[in-house]
Amino acid sequence: MAEEQVSGAEEISRLLAERAAQLARRELDDDKAAVLPHVAFQAAGQPFAVPLRYVVHASRLRHLTPIPGGPPYLLGICALAGHLVSVLDVAAFLGLRQRGLSDVACCLVVSVQGRDLGLCAEQLLGIEDIPAAKVAPFLSGSAAISQVAMMEKLQLLILDLPQLLSDARLTEEPS
Repeated sequence: MAEEQVSGAEEISRLLAERAAQLARRELDDDKAAVLPHVAFQAAGQPFAVPLRYVVHASRLRHLTPIPGGPPYLLGICALAGHLVSVLDVAAFLGLRQRGLSDVACCLVVSVQGRDLGLCAEQLLGIEDIPAAKVAPFLSGSAAISQVAMMEKLQLLILDLPQLLSDARLTEEPS
């Protein structure tokens, strides 16, 4: 009888261990599904992030050609990856503290619904896997920034690229 109880207890322990392993795998799979890759960059000393799915190209900014009479937030155009793209000073466009143009060293080319735009940056910080649980609403006064990611070492303002590119200042025709 004692042997039956021991083997029954061992069976229950084995079943509980299997169930715990299954739940752990499921939780791990849920965490992987809830992680969204973003490209992080710094502009005006502020860390930003854009969803990786929109990023076409990232490189050092070279040979920027100013647009005569263009708005101050539109730095100019440049050739990147064989395409001419307009380069936006995100900090100036969003009304953040602006640094000198000499601090702008990189360009992140994004594409939304067939529209390409270069985002100037002081530094490309890399690819951040942002868990959905770390993303919170952000009341910035700008529709282009509606979320913030509270990461362990930094806070990333997440740009809403479709909203940014639909801004009237970027869609209006020059007169």
